[in-house]
Amino acid sequence: MASVNLSRRHLIFALLLAVLIITYPSGVAASPATFVTALPVAQNQGLLRLNAQPGFGPAGYASIQFPVNFAYGLTPNWAIFVNANQGFLAMDKSPSTGGAGDMLLFIRNTLFKIDRPRSTFRIAPLVGASLPTGANQYTVNGQLAPGQLQAGSGTVDPYAGITMVCDDAVFGAAYDATYRHNPAAASGYTPGDRFNTDGQIEFRLLPLHLPEEGLPDELWLSIESNYQEEGTSHSNGISNPGTANKTLRQDAVFEWATLHWEVGAGQRFTVMQNFETPHPVAERTRTFLFFEYYLSMPNWRHRGKR
Repeated sequence: MASVNLSRRHLIFALLLAVLIITYPSGVAASPATFVTALPVAQNQGLLRLNAQPGFGPAGYASIQFPVNFAYGLTPNWAIFVNANQGFLAMDKSPSTGGAGDMLLFIRNTLFKIDRPRSTFRIAPLVGASLPTGANQYTVNGQLAPGQLQAGSGTVDPYAGITMVCDDAVFGAAYDATYRHNPAAASGYTPGDRFNTDGQIEFRLLPLHLPEEGLPDELWLSIESNYQEEGTSHSNGISNPGTANKTLRQDAVFEWATLHWEVGAGQRFTVMQNFETPHPVAERTRTFLFFEYYLSMPNWRHRGKR
């Protein structure tokens, strides 16, 4: 019952954040560090984000992930995202595993926006799919390994959601809610369906006052929350009772933002875990290190008209 109440409190927080975003009086701001759905991308602009994320937990759990995210603005309202991940993971009494994970592709459409000097507000739904580029049949001593050691789902997984963002000269906020449906694969491991909701509030620390002209480098503090509900997983098409779980994590990230690039570092802490299994193994803390670069891309679509 306690976990249900905490889940409700998180949803209330999400609604309050959404109201704050919509009603905040409307700059360049930093980007969310723990979710990429709200990253700003202009038309004919590319965004490349490189990450290194070490994580640690009980039972000798240790991992390091290297997500790579690329986005391209097709039009002022349409953007396409490609998210790839690779990494390594180890647990006590199990061989370490590593390699590429599933690749996520989605397209985002800005349905509503308000642009003012040094501020912006966006509401954008997104839709896509996760492709089975990661292995899901890793075995230990002839038995299918636990889900923590598997890199993929073995299926094409539909993915949809919505994101909202508001950036001001001194304040920023972002929110998303996404759902990934994981159909059970006939062989190998398949995680349960996943619902995620993320919230971010950020504040500019430096400089204290912006100049009348120009865009200086800026230091931002980003406070982020990540809530996930995962359904029952499957092994070789058979349901694994006791594998559904709920997790709430809290993050604090410092970000140095310039006109063309941004670098950030921060820490994530798990503040709530609700597992049906009596002996869960889950990540307790994770470090975030990332670098992102915005670049102008060739305008191939209009080249023939010149």
